[in-house]
Amino acid sequence: MRAAPQVLYPLGRPRLQQTLLALLLLSTLSLIVAVALQQPGYHLVAAMGLMLVPAGWLAWRVQPRVDSQLFWDGECWHLLGPQPISGQLHLALDLQRALLLRWVSPCFESGPDSRWLWIEQGANPVIWKDVRRAVYWNAR
Repeated sequence: MRAAPQVLYPLGRPRLQQTLLALLLLSTLSLIVAVALQQPGYHLVAAMGLMLVPAGWLAWRVQPRVDSQLFWDGECWHLLGPQPISGQLHLALDLQRALLLRWVSPCFESGPDSRWLWIEQGANPVIWKDVRRAVYWNAR
């Protein structure tokens, strides 16, 4: 069986991911307000406010640079941008129109670099099937 063809896919601002994070943030804030109205103490509200920290970290960590591109050369993955790096992709979640991928790049100076990438069909619908084919080919 032949390898998946080369693919160059843009990484941008994913709408689905931003919508899910906004829903998470709004639901958490509404829960904090509901608890604050029921329990007038500030300790519980402050503790619940700390729950927003992981959502903020996730929003900051998952966002790729707008000018970055994901490139499959037929053998390995590359993250092209201001500092191009090679690495491996691991499929974490497949929603048919969006993929959550874990990027792992061996970096010997500071240890392995790992980040999450969220790609959506809307970034380039014409080659969406090609990028999915390359992700699944690499996962074999």
